Amino acid sequence: MAAGKYEYRPKKGFIAGLPAWLKVCAVKWWFAGAVFYFVGWGFFLQTADQLDLVFVLGLALGLVTDLLINRALVFFESDREDYRRFMLCYSRRFFSVPVNLVYGVALSAAISYTYHFINVAALRLTGAPPGTVTLGAEPLLYGLFFLGLDMGVVGVKRLVVRVVKRGCTGR
Repeated sequence: MAAGKYEYRPKKGFIAGLPAWLKVCAVKWWFAGAVFYFVGWGFFLQTADQLDLVFVLGLALGLVTDLLINRALVFFESDREDYRRFMLCYSRRFFSVPVNLVYGVALSAAISYTYHFINVAALRLTGAPPGTVTLGAEPLLYGLFFLGLDMGVVGVKRLVVRVVKRGCTGR
């Protein structure tokens, strides 16, 4: 009996019945929250420098994206390869590691600015004294911000690829 390529994966079940985008959102949200929980809260207790925190979180997010998130999404794939469209860069070679590291640092900086803008807007709306933090960083919201920014960037990448392919083929 010849073993099929995906014979060990269950064909039926609750998880197998969920749409691909929902599984991708759950995996990315959970991993980003876990990175912030372990690295962000752990590193933040050791240092007070925000730039160091953003950089270390970005490096951790880049490594987790390359080594865990993308691998998990490839594991979920069927023959249709419907999960690769939710990845910014996936390659089995070394090229994807530096790209995902830079991407992780950029996303970490964007998330940091998102928190900053929300806090500044809340200060201006409520008239609270300067230096008041109305929305502190925590893993669940950090993962949600990561998910939103990541899916936005991946969506823009897919749009650019589609436009370039359409422009090259003339359709």
